[in-house]
Parts: sequence; C-alpha cells; structure tokens
Amino acid sequence: MLVLGARGLVSAVLAAGLTAALLTAPASGEDLNPPSSVRIGVVSSLFRDTPEPMIQTVMRPFKSLMEAQTGLTGQVLPGGDAESLGGQLVKDKVQLGVFHGFEFAWARLKYPALKPLMIVINQHRSQKAHLVVRADSTITSFADLQGKLVALPRFSKEHCRLFMERRCESCGQTAERHFGQITTPADAEDALDNVIDGTVQAAVVDTVALECYEKRKPGRFAKVKTALESEPFPAGVIAYRPGALDDDTLKRFREGMISANQTRRGQQLLTMCRVTGFEHVPEDFDQALADIVKAYPPPAASK
Repeated sequence: MLVLGARGLVSAVLAAGLTAALLTAPASGEDLNPPSSVRIGVVSSLFRDTPEPMIQTVMRPFKSLMEAQTGLTGQVLPGGDAESLGGQLVKDKVQLGVFHGFEFAWARLKYPALKPLMIVINQHRSQKAHLVVRADSTITSFADLQGKLVALPRFSKEHCRLFMERRCESCGQTAERHFGQITTPADAEDALDNVIDGTVQAAVVDTVALECYEKRKPGRFAKVKTALESEPFPAGVIAYRPGALDDDTLKRFREGMISANQTRRGQQLLTMCRVTGFEHVPEDFDQALADIVKAYPPPAASK
C-alpha cells in the first residue's frame, strides 16, 4: 500500500497504494498501436480510512501514469465492495479489477467466470495477521482480551481487520463491544511500542509489519510474542472476465506488470507502494482461495 516518502506525508493515501502500484509497469513500446481504453475497478476496502477528497486526489494521476508506463489508455475507478466489483467485471463496466485475495474469493462465489490475471506480492505470496502481546503476557486468545485495550493501526491491511472481527464474533460479540477500546495508532511500529509500554494489552498487525519491527528494533521485538496467528491469506489479485479484453492486451498488461521491478522507475514506485512485485498466478492459488472462503466466508454467509 502507498507511502510516498516520509512517514506522515501521505499516510492518508496509504490504502490506495495497491492501485498506484498497478500503474508502474514499463511501456511496451511506442511503435505499437494502443489497444482500446481499459477500465480498471479497485475494491473499496483498499481506500478504508482514506478521506473521499484524498481518494480523488490519488486517483487523478492514474490515467496519465498508465499511458506513460504501459502504453495503454484507460481509467482507474472506485469499484465498490467485492461483490459489486465482480458484477462490474461480468457486465463489462470495467475490464480489470483489483481485489484483496480473500475478497476475490468471495466475488468468485457469485461470479465463477472471473479469473486471476496475476497476483500482487508484498514480500510473501501469502500473509497472516498476528495478535501480538508482551512476551510475559498470559493472553493466548481474543477471549482473554474482553474489556481490554487493543491496538489496530490506521490503514491496517484488510486481512488484519477481518481476522480481528471474526475472532471477536466467535466470542459472541462485535470487536467494538468485546474490547474495552480499539486504539488506532499511526502505524504498526507505534502499536507494538504501545504493547511493550503497557498502553494497550495487544495489537493486531500483519506479517510484513512484524518482520519490519524485528529488523528495526530487535531489542524491543524480543519483548513481544505472537499469541495467535491467522490462517494464510492469499495475495492480492488483478482479475478479469475472459473475453472482456483480447489475449494480446492481457498478455501485454501481465508481462509489463511482472517486469515492473526490472526498471528503476518501477522499483521506486513499488517501494513507495510497499509492493515488491507482481507474479504469475501460482498453481495452488485456487486451493488457497477455497481454503480462505472456508475459514472466512463472506459477511452474509458468516452470520
């Protein structure tokens, strides 16, 4: 997700970073005739905690970035929730869709024709959410945190939020009612510092954030532990409906995105977006989607 430089400078657009990363591929060659305009929908959960005016600010440069980096013309549009974006792909209102992996799995329950074009990687092909407590804590589950203070950093990855919400539901309450308070520190580092300092009793963070904390503050990292970790969540997805775009356009887009980290500009933008690259869809991806739907059914089915 997007961080353009200094820590606090553009934190308001952090949730839009995967979208920005979508536009980092190098141009395929100016001598090629550009295909028809491509409309790309982005699932709304990528913009959680981002003010509406800031979303528009972030999205305005996307069209020119796409033209400069891929040679394609197009638009990047808010896509609503996973089901809504899936419907837009099926109805050809957009030709490509950017989803969290688990949300793509939800969308495919209703729209099985949707296909993953590529996956979006942030250090790992899959991610986990971690319930982190002090090393000397006796807390082992969300049930032990009833009435206590828990940190969920601003712009947390969506799978962390889902992990927390569903575990609290299994305790019989919403997260807001289960905890004494959910604090929202600026980032995962502050959240983990707060756990160590006793400001909160636990924090929910993702794997990459926890690994970064270990590298930056190894001494402090030794003072925390993971009390509970989630199932593996599949990587983000750029998806399509077969027939919406011709094979040459799909190939051009996919190959350009996968090679984005081979150019200096692409590497810089990937780093700013906290995305390390794009990859071909792994052979076991369908199984990963099936597993995550079983563990985390869509909202209506989970009640």
